[in-house]
Amino acid sequence: MSMQFTRTLLACSAFALLLGQPALAQDAPTDWEQASLEGNAVAVASATSYTPIPAGAALDVSSADSSELANDVVELTSGTLKQSGYTISRDAPYALDVTAVLVRGVGQEQNVPRANQGTTRGDGYTNPENTAPGDSLTQGNFFDNTRGAFLSPAEPQRGGHLLRVTLSVYDRKNGLYVWRGQVERDSLEVAVDSSMQQMVPALLAHFGESLPPVAVPLK
Repeated sequence: MSMQFTRTLLACSAFALLLGQPALAQDAPTDWEQASLEGNAVAVASATSYTPIPAGAALDVSSADSSELANDVVELTSGTLKQSGYTISRDAPYALDVTAVLVRGVGQEQNVPRANQGTTRGDGYTNPENTAPGDSLTQGNFFDNTRGAFLSPAEPQRGGHLLRVTLSVYDRKNGLYVWRGQVERDSLEVAVDSSMQQMVPALLAHFGESLPPVAVPLK
């Protein structure tokens, strides 16, 4: 009896020591992952440089899309580059193509099913005479929340409105790209206009440079 008690005591002690040990070190989360965990709105910017762009070079900034969003990005891009010493001209040797995309999120209510009541043609859902004992008179998803349910709705939407801005610079002499950059965010916490005013300058701060994915905190 004493031997069994001793073994039990040793096992409990070992378990307590394991609980007291610090968790194993894991890879540190990236900046945008950490911001996501903290619930902060964040964009991600990245860029690739193929050949150098001369300082103060002239660029023709335009977009194939005539939407208000694309025009706003063209104006913001042109103004930011001017402040950085670049020249904006229609006859420039470099062309900068602007692509702006806004994909609005779908509300959670889209995933909640509605009850489907049978017709009055005597089917097994509305005609008590043709309904087996214990069967429901309506069809509906009451408990399964994988697709939304009446009693346990689907999880709230965690994404938001995807806003993506892509800037592509190519040399008009040979038609080859010299630099491409992209910045995007997926959040409902910051308005589109405010996000764009922060995202585009953050990307253009690395204009002509290669940039690995980096977080751009949004306020």
